[in-house]
Amino acid sequence: MRQVVRVLQVRADGLLGPDSADGLDEYDMLRELAGYILEQPSVPPLPGTVSTWGYIVIVTGPFGEPEAGMAVPMQPSFDRVHHKPLQLRPVGRLVPVATPQGQPEVPPAVRSLRPVRSGHAYRVTSPPARGLVTPELAEALETVFERFAHERGFTPEQPLEIRLSRGFKAGSPGHGEGRAADIAALGGKSLLEWKQEWDQAMATAEKLSDPQQRAEAIEAEQKHNLGYALYKTLQKHGGWRVDPRGWRPYRGVMQLFGPWTATEGPWNTMQIKNPNAYQQQHLADQQWVFQAHQDHIHVAR
Repeated sequence: MRQVVRVLQVRADGLLGPDSADGLDEYDMLRELAGYILEQPSVPPLPGTVSTWGYIVIVTGPFGEPEAGMAVPMQPSFDRVHHKPLQLRPVGRLVPVATPQGQPEVPPAVRSLRPVRSGHAYRVTSPPARGLVTPELAEALETVFERFAHERGFTPEQPLEIRLSRGFKAGSPGHGEGRAADIAALGGKSLLEWKQEWDQAMATAEKLSDPQQRAEAIEAEQKHNLGYALYKTLQKHGGWRVDPRGWRPYRGVMQLFGPWTATEGPWNTMQIKNPNAYQQQHLADQQWVFQAHQDHIHVAR
């Protein structure tokens, strides 16, 4: 429901008129005059004379409501002399700004953070400050780590070692809220080492002429390579953050990135023939993501 905030009658010389809304139906003002101002005459009026009358109508209303037509005021009079209808031109719409008057600004709520903790079959070997994240992300990672370590045969006596390189970091687009963590190493090797072993094994498998042997070699590396296996487990677990308004390279994409993202997803390499400007930027963003996550797994919730 729209509402009149203020209606002023004005003359071309800038003086307020004696009345507030003579000669113009209130409904028409509300419906059709919002966003219009008086078209000023090209020749200034003589001192002490009145050349035209007009109205400034300021209204509030919902965004996106269409404007149809334009109300023409009834011929206003001054000293019983009739004038032609006013010429109005559109200049836009005035909308309310939700700023409570007299209310003190309330600072944004500070989210509680905690480190990712060790479990029964795995141990976090990095300093707690490097794994400082929101409780939701910490619990999700702990669930995945525990399940993954147990399925891989690790025990409390011989736990899987996991090292995080970064959790919360003030001012970081991907970590400033504590909703993202970087996994740098597991099982005594960095993610970069696991990826290098993976690439070497895949190159060797591709040289095998026998399809059966090739498939067996790839399957063996999938089972052996802990970096690849953890990445796939995180991908299968799902529920990771997708922020449509976030930092541009991560915008609208599930935030699970690592050395295997280009081939395993969730953001597979895009193939666009003759890309336009927007697509070129999208391709550049994707390439940046692939290059920036060659030595760690980034995951957010």
